[in-house]
Amino acid sequence: MSEGRNTITKAWEYYERGRDYNNRLSPNLYRLVDTNLEFFAGNQWVNMPDTPAMNRLPKPVFNIIKRVASLFVASLTSSSASVSFEPLSGRGGDEAAQFATAELANLFDKFKMDYRIREALFDGAVSGDYCAHFYWDAEAVPFGGRFADYRGEIRMELVDGVNVMFANPNTTDVQAQPYVLIIGRESVEKLRREAEEKGAVRADMENAFQAGAGGRTELSGTGDDEGKALYCYLYTKRRVKEFYRDAETGERRERERDSVFVGKYTRDAVIFPERDTGLSLYPIAWGNWEKQKNQYHGRALVTGVIPNQIFINTMFAMVMRHLQLSGFPKTVYNADLISSWSNEVGQAIGVHGVAPGQGMGQVAANLAPADMSSQIIATIDKAMAYTKDCLGATDAQMGNVSPENTSALMVLQSSAEIPLENTRAGLYEWLEDIGAILLDMMGNYYGLRPLVRERELHRPRVDALGEPVIDEETGLIATESFTRRVTELYDFSVFRELWFSVRVNAGASTYFSEIAMVQTLDNLRRDGTLSLVEYLERIPDKLIPRKAELIEAVKERAELAQTGGGGDLSEAGRLSTLPAGIQAKYPTLPRTARNALLSRARMKAR
Repeated sequence: MSEGRNTITKAWEYYERGRDYNNRLSPNLYRLVDTNLEFFAGNQWVNMPDTPAMNRLPKPVFNIIKRVASLFVASLTSSSASVSFEPLSGRGGDEAAQFATAELANLFDKFKMDYRIREALFDGAVSGDYCAHFYWDAEAVPFGGRFADYRGEIRMELVDGVNVMFANPNTTDVQAQPYVLIIGRESVEKLRREAEEKGAVRADMENAFQAGAGGRTELSGTGDDEGKALYCYLYTKRRVKEFYRDAETGERRERERDSVFVGKYTRDAVIFPERDTGLSLYPIAWGNWEKQKNQYHGRALVTGVIPNQIFINTMFAMVMRHLQLSGFPKTVYNADLISSWSNEVGQAIGVHGVAPGQGMGQVAANLAPADMSSQIIATIDKAMAYTKDCLGATDAQMGNVSPENTSALMVLQSSAEIPLENTRAGLYEWLEDIGAILLDMMGNYYGLRPLVRERELHRPRVDALGEPVIDEETGLIATESFTRRVTELYDFSVFRELWFSVRVNAGASTYFSEIAMVQTLDNLRRDGTLSLVEYLERIPDKLIPRKAELIEAVKERAELAQTGGGGDLSEAGRLSTLPAGIQAKYPTLPRTARNALLSRARMKAR
């Protein structure tokens, strides 16, 4: 690896090869991504011919692209997805899987993963690719500094597809690549803080191949000390030997495995030389909106809609120009009789030399506006409708249908989701790759460190007076479960000796699926399968205000009816079995406390 000031680094040579590949794609990848970004943003009249006729033409924008892309992204993210681990081998795998799943949930919360998924899908819809890059920040202070003895955190960033380059661009398999390049731009000041040779890092203008006009526009700087420089992370894999201790025999053994190495470079400077990360997987998760044959770049949703979008905009522009020119009546008048014409309201117009009996129709008249063919508007409407239909954006999916027959709408909605199933499967595969990468990083970097997770605990049930409740069936003290966030120490290095399967769990959360759930609960309640309390506990909270109070009131009425109808003693008789002090306070106690006292008195009577 070349490290001289005047010598191009090996990583930069790989970057130039990847850039040449992107330029040779048809269409050119960089121009395609720039065009897609402009059309998605609504700048749909860029690069039009600079002619007088085109300059006078109105520039309407009916942005079908943005609405359909936003609809699809919202539809893909309407189902909340979570990632969990299941053990495949090794002792203690069940407990380890629980700790791994809990820490993964913590990382997703820290990354704001729901927002990152939406951002990644928008990248895919516009550019065709989305990529997540993970790295270990050894200087970060986790847990907000609460545990001062621990250092280091896993970081995540989304990378534009044009800034990721594979050694073998004809396959999307990241882990099979001999090397992977991650490209970015950073301030010279920050890069020099990381670099071993401070003076070798200089500002450059290598931003011509960044995505969008925003990526190519930076603050102006002077000299080599200001501005930004383009850097490359070069990831490679090598076979290394390592020692491990056999879990069964305790013997120390040697084995070989693939390990990921990484270095960071600019054009002619080494930020840090190649180093062993200890990871088995490239910390890069790659996804496509729609896969293309024999190349790692995907096809964007926007790409196929641009020709239709141009037709709709230009046809509407010509309709508007026609209306401007000939949509209003024009007045024709006899210049020999009228010196000038005015359309001002209430303005008098002088007429000279009108012959007796000459009608005003011979002095001035209005020409009727030229009719425009109705086929033009019909064609524009058809173009819009067919474009949406071909993309799968039906009226049921876009919310243009009133929800009267919910069963039929659910069928229509399910059918409308079919075109997105391949994209959704790609998203879930991307999340599974992220889970495997984070598991690899936790096992290599964390070691023994605290973990915050939710645990289900149990405690004795108490009544309104704070005394334990006895279970009538078992005669033992009744218990209740509750969830609490606890902090536990765990050795994450055990993940290196265990095998896990990664599973993405997703559930529908759309408007019509909620209606179907409520209808199912209604049917179960109607046929007696569910009690009223069970029904209320399962109904969505937003459908019944103050639901918890209602459930408590129903339980109290049920308990009161049970204690009052037993035939053992009347209420007064049961109260007489209680101590005199409690009998005196009974009328002033809350209803919950009175019911608990009656239940205890009933048990004593038995």
